[in-house]
Amino acid sequence: MSEAVLEVRGLTKSFRVRRAAAPGHESVVAVDHVSFSVPAGGSLAIVGESGSGKTTCARMIVGLERQSSGEIAVNGRTWPGGRLSHHERRRRGGLVQMVFQDPYLSLDRRQRVRDAIDESLRLHAGSLDKNGRRARVDELLDMVGLDTRQGAALPRALSGGQRQRVALARALAVEPRLLILDEAVAALDVSIQAQVLNLLADIREQTGLAYLFISHDLAVVRQICDDAVVLHRGRVVEDGPVEQILHAPDAEYTKRLVASVPRAGWRPQRRSSAAQAV
Repeated sequence: MSEAVLEVRGLTKSFRVRRAAAPGHESVVAVDHVSFSVPAGGSLAIVGESGSGKTTCARMIVGLERQSSGEIAVNGRTWPGGRLSHHERRRRGGLVQMVFQDPYLSLDRRQRVRDAIDESLRLHAGSLDKNGRRARVDELLDMVGLDTRQGAALPRALSGGQRQRVALARALAVEPRLLILDEAVAALDVSIQAQVLNLLADIREQTGLAYLFISHDLAVVRQICDDAVVLHRGRVVEDGPVEQILHAPDAEYTKRLVASVPRAGWRPQRRSSAAQAV
């Protein structure tokens, strides 16, 4: 078995929110004692509907949120749950990168594509000089399927799929061990989704990069992930190989998720007439 690049143990996150009908605040548990691991070069999905806690998990792993309790270990190093120093944030960023659903919001609208990728290299690849960075930018653009003209463009001149490729190239510039993809293809047309998913599969094969894929869509998860964790109201209700979850789900919540997947090309396991009668 491959060494785990990510281990999450008993991860919990609570938020204090103002009460609607009474004075004061109350505690709402968004993530409740969640545990999972991602092997080096592996691909795990966290699946659930909106509000299930999957994005909160991702934000804690990448360091954008502090966990209330539990441990997060990346590449064998356990990261503290409190405020990180500048050095710790950069070190964590060198191991874990995140690609968001809307790349237009995470890209500087005034910064050309090449400059955005070069900025990541300046921060995380200090051993490269200007010529080395230029060559690496060219390599990354080619890896994600963008040409010289697109590399010189501003984000507004690119399509949604091209902007997502830019966000991917910028994340890959750091050479992380783990890439978190938070609904990274949800806003794209189906045909563009397929292109980006194929690109992700090729990059994983070429680089051995591990993926943590956040999604509500089991049909998309099936194309890119080996295993999945199903979250419902912040708790893990099922986990295992994606094919097993799709064709023989155990939890009632997972069965409802599977029932919403388009049936083209595959048929989930049907419950027996006896089971339906119960």
